[in-house]
Amino acid sequence: MNIVIERPKSLKKILTFFIPVFIIIGAVGISAILVMAKPEPEKKDVVELARHIRAVVAHEGPVALTVKTQGTVEAWQAIDLVPQVSGQVVYVSERFVAGGIFKKGEVILRLDSRDYQYAVTSAQARVTESRQFLVRERAEADLARTEWAQLGHGEASDLTLRKPQLADAEAKLGAAEANLNVAKLALERTEIRAPFNGLLSSKNVDLGQYLTNGTNVGKLYSIDVVEVRLPMSNKDLAQFDIAGLKRGETQLDVTLTGRFADQESHWKGKIVRAEGLVDTKTRIMYVVARLSGDELLSVNGKYPITIGQFVAAEVEGRRYDAVFQLPRAVLRQGNQVLVVDKDDKLRTRMVKVVEANREFVVISEGLEDGDIVCKSQLGVNVDGLLVQFDLGEGDQS
Repeated sequence: MNIVIERPKSLKKILTFFIPVFIIIGAVGISAILVMAKPEPEKKDVVELARHIRAVVAHEGPVALTVKTQGTVEAWQAIDLVPQVSGQVVYVSERFVAGGIFKKGEVILRLDSRDYQYAVTSAQARVTESRQFLVRERAEADLARTEWAQLGHGEASDLTLRKPQLADAEAKLGAAEANLNVAKLALERTEIRAPFNGLLSSKNVDLGQYLTNGTNVGKLYSIDVVEVRLPMSNKDLAQFDIAGLKRGETQLDVTLTGRFADQESHWKGKIVRAEGLVDTKTRIMYVVARLSGDELLSVNGKYPITIGQFVAAEVEGRRYDAVFQLPRAVLRQGNQVLVVDKDDKLRTRMVKVVEANREFVVISEGLEDGDIVCKSQLGVNVDGLLVQFDLGEGDQS
């Protein structure tokens, strides 16, 4: 007789559920024991690394600003030489060539003057004749007054005293003398003379040519004084006393730089006036620099400035007694600079900028003498950043 014992199905289900749980709990326990048995790592202090930057020391002092511009040298006077009378050219100066230099009053060319000399002689004869006629009329008038005083009764008429005849004689003499002056002036104009010390840039006629009144003989430029028109923007004009320039009460120093004979030369001059009109297309105004006398030679006295030469100009601007002039790189957006504090950390400062260009900025407020200002290009949110700065050679304002 076989006896079969059957296990309850509920016990089998319980074992199937709890065995994996026990395995997981055991694994977790073993892992916890291993973690707790692991040696504790050695603790080290966190060291903040300093950012290397370039910096400049700010020093307060006087600053004289300049405005840079450029222009072309022009003659102060430039005229077309034209005769005021007609005639054949009978004489030309040996310097009557392009580039010839004439002194004031020197004869450039001469026209045939014979017709004008004859006109002078004829006019002189008419003057002599009119003077003799006036003498006779004065004598007749004196005789008429004497006769009326001896024989006449009452008040004599002007015609009796020959007053109209005397006035006519005086008028004819005046007209004759005027005609003589006109003839002499025409004779004088047969010679074309230089009205100022100048340089002839072009020659349009030559010996033997017949000229009529108004013929263009050549172009003469003055050489004693030259001018340079210099364009100025609205920002540039803010550096000057523009009202004083317009009234002619203010003059500014200007240094011109150009190349002559393959050498860079410098000339000193004066800004003498502003033209007073703003160009409607470019929105600029021109100021005029003038050079004369010794200013026409370069500073070293070797090279003359030349008409038509292109030059760069530095014009004296406003002066500030106590400001900071720093490299342009120190200025950040929003008129801010980064200053290194006593803990070698960067701090943002708001500053007042009175002038800024591609090379430098001029700051009037927001800095103190001796401040170390960052000029490296950094990102945003650097306030409080530890830095190590390098002033470099000559990096001081």
